[in-house]
Amino acid sequence: MKPRMSVCILVLIVFGISTQYGIADDFNWPRWRGPNGNGISAETNWDPAALEGNPRILWKANVGLGYSNVAIKDNRLYTMGMKGVVCLNAETGEEIWRFAERFPDPRATPAIERKLVYASTSTGKIFCLQVKNGKLRWEKNLESDYEVVRPYYSFAASPVFDGDLLIITANNSGLVLDKKTGKKVWGSEKPPSSREIEAYWRGQTTGTDYATPVLYDSGRKRYAVISSWEGIHAVEVETGSLRWLYEWELYRACQISDPLIFDNKVFIAGACFEDRKFGCVLLNIAGESPEVIWKNHNLDSQISSPVILDGYIYGVHGGPDMNSSSLRCLDVETGEVRWEEKLGEEMLSLMAADGKLIVLEDEGIIHIVEATPMSYKEISSADVLDGEKKPRNFWTPPVLCNGRIYCRNYAGDLVCIDVSK
Repeated sequence: MKPRMSVCILVLIVFGISTQYGIADDFNWPRWRGPNGNGISAETNWDPAALEGNPRILWKANVGLGYSNVAIKDNRLYTMGMKGVVCLNAETGEEIWRFAERFPDPRATPAIERKLVYASTSTGKIFCLQVKNGKLRWEKNLESDYEVVRPYYSFAASPVFDGDLLIITANNSGLVLDKKTGKKVWGSEKPPSSREIEAYWRGQTTGTDYATPVLYDSGRKRYAVISSWEGIHAVEVETGSLRWLYEWELYRACQISDPLIFDNKVFIAGACFEDRKFGCVLLNIAGESPEVIWKNHNLDSQISSPVILDGYIYGVHGGPDMNSSSLRCLDVETGEVRWEEKLGEEMLSLMAADGKLIVLEDEGIIHIVEATPMSYKEISSADVLDGEKKPRNFWTPPVLCNGRIYCRNYAGDLVCIDVSK
């Protein structure tokens, strides 16, 4: 074998091994809830015990008030605050660019697709920016350009891209734009007036919801699952045509938690507000219409979205209006609670990676937990702010990417913690 060819083959082998085992710095988290929109990372090259003792904080930055999570691609981090969309070096926290536009505290997370980043504000503006420098490609307003009804608590769902399309939670069953131009591909009917809805339900709602669209394939078609005042819709991404609708038994004030889709099933964590609990449900969506497999009150989640691992659902029971939150493990087959652990005062959020749960309390305490149905097994924990006297209010889920965990509070404090091996 020629020496030059031997070197080339050796490089390819090393590169393949490093990619397979997560040695290369090549993981991305390009949108809300990660690359697959399910809150799960494929990353394995990190140390779940790294939080023990003092957390290894790499950097801190303030990105402005808001609940927007981080999106990460090619070692660049994108998020939003009241002062605009910001791009940071994911390793150092150094600001690369800022699209400076003031808007009320954002709740949605940017989405990155190739050379463009899409950002949605709480007032309903959609920005398409260049990844390289943050320059504006196009801008639209959901209310004035597409007649979308503003949600009662303002726009919070994150944009989702699929091919050349940008999918948005809007009106009864969604809105899809051409991601290159912002031109409407299809839309859906506006909800009835708030007064008509509240005649059936005393909640505070305009009909437009908060959960981010979740995508799945059936046959040769692509569908988006989108919630609104009347229920959960499955609509064809290309045309907007309705495949099925699961109607709420009582009109809900709002649905914030994202649906989970797996094995021709959809799990919806029930919303809860004060004395109103709607219950959770597992649906079979293999046919033309959804069928209830089981339904109970074992995961009433006001805000947090759950994850599913190896036949078990891990999620948050409760929320701010319930004045308590606990982490629960549910058996997918039966809907029964396998274990429960009380954490935090009012709010918890979570993601998963390598068979572990990364759970963040509203007070800024982060926990690494074994994802097992046997019992709550904590591996390590730490204070994200390392004892600093700063506002807490960590409602935004943690993100693990390339051996670093990113945590953000409402005050805009973004903390990067080293958990690499």
